[in-house]
Amino acid sequence: MNSYEKLLAQAKQDGPASKSDPGRNIKKAVATSKWKLILSTITVALLIVPTIYMLTFIYYAFGTKSTTLMDITSYTMYITEPNSTLEELEFDMDFSLFSMDLSFEQFKQIGDEVYPVKTYDLTFAFDELVGKEISSRLEKAYPKYPTETNQWLVHPKQVPEFSTADESLKLAGLPEETVVEAYLSFNDLYAVKDVVKSMEGVDVAWAAVYTGVEDKMLSADGDVVSPIGYPVQADPTNWSPFKDAKSHEDVFLDMLKYLQPYEEIAVDVSAHKNLELAERIDYLEKNGFMSYGVVVTGPKNEVEKLQNNPMVRYMKLGEVKLWNWTR
Repeated sequence: MNSYEKLLAQAKQDGPASKSDPGRNIKKAVATSKWKLILSTITVALLIVPTIYMLTFIYYAFGTKSTTLMDITSYTMYITEPNSTLEELEFDMDFSLFSMDLSFEQFKQIGDEVYPVKTYDLTFAFDELVGKEISSRLEKAYPKYPTETNQWLVHPKQVPEFSTADESLKLAGLPEETVVEAYLSFNDLYAVKDVVKSMEGVDVAWAAVYTGVEDKMLSADGDVVSPIGYPVQADPTNWSPFKDAKSHEDVFLDMLKYLQPYEEIAVDVSAHKNLELAERIDYLEKNGFMSYGVVVTGPKNEVEKLQNNPMVRYMKLGEVKLWNWTR
């Protein structure tokens, strides 16, 4: 017996009204079935949505995914953004269906104080970065897409696009009661410890590391690569991977190795489009660490003196703030 015959038999059993108008009862039964189907669909949907949300939350929060993505993001910032630091408590996570939003602030040391300079809002769909918004408070922005010649820190074999004479005039024109950030490029490769000893009166905040490709800024495959380096100053921040580190160079190398399997995510997170980590890790393990440039910060007059340092070949002025130097 098919469905129609069942409905007809049911209508006949419902009494006199059914006998007088079987069609009405059939329509009523069909309508009831439709509503049951609609309610069942809604019920299933209402159960599926929170279930998916819980699975997403478990995927990110109770597994290692959220921690891994936070580590990838923070490590990438430390090694690709000169003179940058992050704060653990500034990381905000929000979960939605199949995705996680990660928001945080990036800081810079300018003079004796640390200032918020950028706000990042990232959206991950599982492990893939699908959205990135950056709000900047910087007066001067480091090149978003570094090329072979527009670096602010350049290898001794390179000539920058900026004029160091113009940068010197800008620095000289600043009031005495200012602190500045400056990008200093060397005339040779130097050990960072020797650089720090030769630059009294300022903080050496970040060192660009030579990894075998910076003389041309090209990888072995001919792709433009981006500068990488590490913070030089001791970092007391609990979140920092450099906190209480005996060797910042060793921590830096460990960070590169950690990022290597996630290089695609690291490239998406940063403004830099080619890191070539395998090639650079191999070079550092075989040849050690030398720097071709550093970021310093301190009183305007002390930074001016560094232009006479025999190591320094080029100078690019960065951020400027009112006097906050208390040493």
